[in-house]
Amino acid sequence: MKFTKYIAIVAFFTFAFSSCESDFLDPKNPSAISEEDVWSDGKLIELLVNQMYNDRQGYEYSNTQDNIVDEGRCNYTGDAPNQILRGQWDQTYNPLGFWAYQQVRRANEFLSKIDGATLDDETRKRLKGEARFLRAFLYFDMVKRYGGIPIITTPQDISDDLMVKRASIKETFDFIVSELRLAKDELPPSAPRGRASQGSAMALLGRALLYYASPLYNEENNSSLWAEAAKASKDVMDLNKYSLYPDLNKIWLDKANNHVESIFEIQYKLPEKQHSWDAGLRPLILANNNAGQLSPLQELVDAFPMKNGKGIKEAGSNYNPNDPYVGRDNRFYAFIAFNGSKVKGTTSGPPVREITLETYSGGRDYDASKENTIYNTITSYYTRKAINPDNTIYTGSTGSDQPWIELRYAEVLLNYAEAQNEALSSPDASVYQALNTLRKRAGITSDLAVGSLNKVQMRDLIRNERYVEMCFEKKRYWDLRRWKLAETVLNGRKYHGALITKHADGSFTYAYPEVDATPIVFESKMYFMPIPQGEIDKNGNLEQNQGW
Repeated sequence: MKFTKYIAIVAFFTFAFSSCESDFLDPKNPSAISEEDVWSDGKLIELLVNQMYNDRQGYEYSNTQDNIVDEGRCNYTGDAPNQILRGQWDQTYNPLGFWAYQQVRRANEFLSKIDGATLDDETRKRLKGEARFLRAFLYFDMVKRYGGIPIITTPQDISDDLMVKRASIKETFDFIVSELRLAKDELPPSAPRGRASQGSAMALLGRALLYYASPLYNEENNSSLWAEAAKASKDVMDLNKYSLYPDLNKIWLDKANNHVESIFEIQYKLPEKQHSWDAGLRPLILANNNAGQLSPLQELVDAFPMKNGKGIKEAGSNYNPNDPYVGRDNRFYAFIAFNGSKVKGTTSGPPVREITLETYSGGRDYDASKENTIYNTITSYYTRKAINPDNTIYTGSTGSDQPWIELRYAEVLLNYAEAQNEALSSPDASVYQALNTLRKRAGITSDLAVGSLNKVQMRDLIRNERYVEMCFEKKRYWDLRRWKLAETVLNGRKYHGALITKHADGSFTYAYPEVDATPIVFESKMYFMPIPQGEIDKNGNLEQNQGW
């Protein structure tokens, strides 16, 4: 590989992790860096790995993956989420496409050179583990979209056979699993936030094996795959290193080095790397040149259980349809902002002020200003999850620096509970314990009694727990696909918001109209996305997925 590629990488990457310094380049002649210089300078080598970290996506501007399921809606009809809902995507236009072989090549080049680098053995081993972990993540993000894909592990040259065929689904998952097990042995037990540790590789392994065991990929429902997935997540639990962060409002805001729940995250640092979460999700009066990016749907609101642990439609739940926001579990109040609740923000800078949401018909934060209705919620709800109430510099697409927690302990518990339940004929005590641990953090006052649910009932409960616990974390779309439920939950459906009427005596009544203008389109062929047409044109050995 030519050393000019390394220079380009160093020039591109200006956001430095805590383990790197920013003043090591000679400002008089930065172009004098040779390939030999790179592999003899530990700081330059670290920057190559940092580039790979920087390739990982965190927050999305349009929150596409949350707005194409039964979680939320983007207000703007022409934006990518609504195009996907209408089925307006294919092999030439796919907003969720991820054919990541440029990033794979970067990792391959690194792994092919690192053994010859001037480094101490401990650092070399760690960096190999980080690059291997990140490459496995790239392959996982592709297999969950396309199924089997080409497996390329060395940097290709123009003289090589570039017409690589797709591996099978099994071969692809086997490769990912093998790489993560290797990475686990190379990575340190602990790492600074934003870098991979042994636990990161183990948690991703649990997720990958859970997907592989799921109906989309495990058509014969091989129970041994479920058992293997359960063991992988149990291994993370048995580390006794992670736990649930006690405050649901601060999980994404606490930047301390010893965050107990975060296992792997994408970090941000103002002003070099930032996102728009705080501006895009607030009501217009507080949005600062953004808004309307993620309006929670009524179906998600209804999925949050009551404080006593029962669903709102269960007998004994104490749910009152005339006062629907009372008595819900703590996640509801931490994740959803509703009519009458308090939210904080700014208009154009300090100080922070608090407002009471008016999302009733005629309310300031709903449709009082008809020309601005599109910028407020279209469902009568706003997203509160991960919002920084004390941020005073957010505006437009910038100003936020909460880390994106990609792997957290709550998911590990849910992954274990699901896999263990599916591996057995009926849920054992460990499944109940994992869910009770999670629900206790949510403020639910009564435990699930061991033996109270059969396998199907437990499956439904686990799926609902994933729905509410992991909402707005880009997980639901992939869950519906791997469960092969997207046709049932999405196709032909229209989802709902609340229409709230305020009466003269201050009381409210509630109706629940559809907010989708047309039925959602999810056809069976969409379970596996099309290989990008440009890649098919370049490689005659690439077989397109069925139906595209």
